[in-house]
Amino acid sequence: MLSSIDQPFVRAWRDSHQHKVADPQLAQELFSYLDTFPWGTSRLEWENVPNTSVAFGDGDPQLSWVEHFSSTPLKRHGFLMVAYAPAQEALIGRTDEVLADIDLLYAASPGPRYFCGADVSGDAVVLTVEDFAEFSDDGVRVHLKGSTRRAVEGGGGRGAAASGTGRGTAAPRPGPT
Repeated sequence: MLSSIDQPFVRAWRDSHQHKVADPQLAQELFSYLDTFPWGTSRLEWENVPNTSVAFGDGDPQLSWVEHFSSTPLKRHGFLMVAYAPAQEALIGRTDEVLADIDLLYAASPGPRYFCGADVSGDAVVLTVEDFAEFSDDGVRVHLKGSTRRAVEGGGGRGAAASGTGRGTAAPRPGPT
């Protein structure tokens, strides 16, 4: 079975967009950070996490839809890391291009999926896992760090809590450009 990053439509996207393929430890870093939040059965309990939601409209996502993210933490970064699963390769692409094609990039990955901010300098990638979002059939929910959490009752993480600052660096394996 092909991994998500090697699906034909993702491969076609990779052939036509500048990107990097990130080592599995970068995806693991995002998922370890996500484990520090309250979880429901298969997704974050967003009612307990400060966020803003960007719903899909007719024909979305598309380039004009990307403007809805201009005041969110995602747009602080030149790149986003599209993670498919913990400890699996991830895709790092330019922020506007990833947001415009987020449905295509996650088409072979059912259920809610998570991505985060990244900055690239040469071969070095610096993740900002605090600037994360969830893609689902409803649209995209963006984490708003530093806001007061609403109605935090119950909850708890999905697994062991991660320690650290939420920022990491690693040199990904370059992909075709």
